[in-house]
Amino acid sequence: MCGTPDGDEPHCPGCGWLMWDDPVLGEPTDTDRESAAALLQAAERAWDLRAAALTGAGAGGEGQTASVLRGGPAGAGELDPATPPAPPPGPAAHDSTRWEQTLADLVDGRIDSLLFIEFASEGVSLVKAVVDRSGIPRQSDAGSTRWSRVAPLLDPREDIRRFQLAGGIGDVPVVGRAEFDTAVTRWLRGHVPPSCAHTIVLVDRRAGWLLLDRAAALLRTMYTPRAELVPRRATFAPGPRTACRPDTEEAVRGALRTAPLHVDHTLLLARVDRVTGAVHPHPHVLFPAGSRLRHGETATTEITVHGWPSDCAVELPVLDGATTGGAEPVVLSAPRTTLAAFAPARLSFVLRGPGRVELLQAGHEPPNDPAEDGTSRKHRQIPALFEGPLSRIVRPPALDVFFTVEMSGAEPEETAERLAFVRDVIAALARRYGAGDGLRVGVVGHYDHVVREAPYTPLTRLRRTVPAGPAQSALASLADWRPARREQDTVSSLEDALKEVRSVIGRKGGPRHRQAERALLIVARRPPAPPEQRDVVPACPLGADWRTELEALRARGVRVRTRPERNQPYSGKEAGTAQRYAADAWDTLSAAGSFRQDVDTAADVAEALAPEWRWDGPPCRYALAAPLL
Repeated sequence: MCGTPDGDEPHCPGCGWLMWDDPVLGEPTDTDRESAAALLQAAERAWDLRAAALTGAGAGGEGQTASVLRGGPAGAGELDPATPPAPPPGPAAHDSTRWEQTLADLVDGRIDSLLFIEFASEGVSLVKAVVDRSGIPRQSDAGSTRWSRVAPLLDPREDIRRFQLAGGIGDVPVVGRAEFDTAVTRWLRGHVPPSCAHTIVLVDRRAGWLLLDRAAALLRTMYTPRAELVPRRATFAPGPRTACRPDTEEAVRGALRTAPLHVDHTLLLARVDRVTGAVHPHPHVLFPAGSRLRHGETATTEITVHGWPSDCAVELPVLDGATTGGAEPVVLSAPRTTLAAFAPARLSFVLRGPGRVELLQAGHEPPNDPAEDGTSRKHRQIPALFEGPLSRIVRPPALDVFFTVEMSGAEPEETAERLAFVRDVIAALARRYGAGDGLRVGVVGHYDHVVREAPYTPLTRLRRTVPAGPAQSALASLADWRPARREQDTVSSLEDALKEVRSVIGRKGGPRHRQAERALLIVARRPPAPPEQRDVVPACPLGADWRTELEALRARGVRVRTRPERNQPYSGKEAGTAQRYAADAWDTLSAAGSFRQDVDTAADVAEALAPEWRWDGPPCRYALAAPLL
């Protein structure tokens, strides 16, 4: 029996609903009795179908619930989802002033803990929330118990028990309301500590499950909840569950994420002293104390960090507050990323709640931390990090770099590839040195030896950027250079280009008169011409000796390197002589090193040409707050 008649009003013996019909005179006839019985059976079946729909029980004889429905298994279309009660007017419970004040009291230490209680379909869930030393809420189970231990009078079969909790009667022993109330009251008195009696938060899904609503009403009578939460999902999802607490834990986790930040959430970076080179820690506040999220929301902030002198992986520790004085900060998270040498990188960090700051990387969703709210989470600390410099970085000297580029080719694409490569190397060097006069660039473009325009007046065509100047000026000059068709495959006017580079260095006010390292990169297909003809190898019309020019450059401290193209299609009976000469010339020019076409990238070449940055002490593993250059 689900209820007893009150007064003289007729009630359904199963569900307690009032029964009304047209008044009749005299004794009821057989027809009246049959009609009343049919109405009663229809009411009983409708009542059971409502409870079955709330629990997600299947139709057509599926599941145990179908076997106990009064009137037999449900037919097609009878188990339509039950409509949950309308939510209360006003703001959602998570955004209410009462809940915000409760969280503020917890974070600020005015109360020690909160005890969340939910009467769920599997049992009574208890979750306790406290804050750690950083004011970050942490939750743990506080003694959740299944219904089989709370109220043994409920059916031991899970499907039937859920059906009963939703208010169903069926063809099973009826659960007495008074007995249910007594069982719930006894359990609450045994499991709610006296210290938590005034810090209870009721998680009420308002699902329309009659016994669960009855238990929530008992809790409100015995205690005065400090706040009530209504999770966004207003009804229980259909289907069986295998655990007692996941829904409640998730609801509590989402509610605690709306707590205000007790301390700044700070990103640890590094900063280099431009005078001494000392590397110091640099805190950057990502999310200030007092920030808070609304339920289900996140907050995102962006910051630009900078790379070190070489590509490297860096850590991005997010700390719980100020990084100077007092206790050592706790590392909340420490994602890693790779930064290109000297390059800026725009990073996005997302706040998902107190203590939950994650790095958003392109194309990747940050992983979930399964221990984010558990008491077993171990905080990593950074010992003695803020007491002095991390290390010291030694800046390299200035660099004067020259390029010679062969501008003659069989096709324009051949020369275009060389020019593009040189431009890329210059751009990579410019990124390493930044603005200022730390880098100066000169370029000499050379072609074939040309015919004499008049007797005894040989002319070599040269295109050059002299004296060496800013990298952007060199790049602008290269944009106007045009290739010429190669007339022969043996030699080019490279020896005249080497002489021009030596002349530029020796000029008054030129690179010779400043303190800088010097480098020369030869980008060409053909070797220089000898001062005198060697069999089929023609001589330089101006009589320049490339070996003499090379030694003069090396004597002035110029590191000469090459990027030759060795696939030279010599032909004819004298091909062996030309090949031997070319091989000997390139070996001599490349004594200080050479780079391979289509193998060594422009970035590789720039790194090899530029003087190295040096460290005193271990390399720093944190990103830079400001560029080195």
